[in-house]
Amino acid sequence: MPETLAGTGVLIRLGLRRDRLLLPVWILGFALIAYSTALAGAELYPDLASRVEAATVLNATASMVALFGRVYDPTSIGALSLIKYTAFMTAILAVLMVILTIRHTRSDEESGRLELLGGGRLGRDAPLAAALSISLGANVALGLLAAAALTAGGLPAAGSLAFGLGWAATGMAFSAVAGLAAQLTASARAATGLSVGFVAITYALRAVGDLAEPGPSALSWLSPIGWNQQIRAFAGDRWWVLVLPVTLCLVLVPAARP
Repeated sequence: MPETLAGTGVLIRLGLRRDRLLLPVWILGFALIAYSTALAGAELYPDLASRVEAATVLNATASMVALFGRVYDPTSIGALSLIKYTAFMTAILAVLMVILTIRHTRSDEESGRLELLGGGRLGRDAPLAAALSISLGANVALGLLAAAALTAGGLPAAGSLAFGLGWAATGMAFSAVAGLAAQLTASARAATGLSVGFVAITYALRAVGDLAEPGPSALSWLSPIGWNQQIRAFAGDRWWVLVLPVTLCLVLVPAARP
């Protein structure tokens, strides 16, 4: 292991111990939401006509499109049932990943925990590497468990996996944003504010972009939340869009190094 990463394993173990309640609650909570939504969708929209009618009304209502996005396949029960979760819940996931990442970087530095650990063998890149490793594990677990929950709820396996991986990749992208914010700011509060502000901006870009006719406009493609929508799980499953948040991570992580 490079000297700059010395102590990363220790920090990961410490972080997981501190988050032993927080992370399972988040991950299981998202999975339960996915499962209950899949079950509820089958009851709310039992036939093709009811799905098409509901999707048509939603797509024709500007406020709903701005808040949740568009239903790209009115015949798909998965696309309709999960419309609230491709944008709105993704933004919530982004905020949670921001909190998690800053908690293990700038917050630990402010509290003196990193200084205390630095009395041993701790490389300069170890805190960021540990924080992003914990975030990666949490996002992958959340995404795969959500995919399994959606499949168990009766939705197609391919669309469920696309949806779950979309959550995971987008969550990881915002973890990288938080890592960079922690490097650019002097306090945890400032880093959190900067990162959450970025989440809000990307959500607004997606909202304006989705309102364009026939939509989405280029503004939606400037937003990681918009990218998650454009995976179009259960409405074509565009796997290639997953490359965008992964690429964003690869760009931001080196820039976030201290």
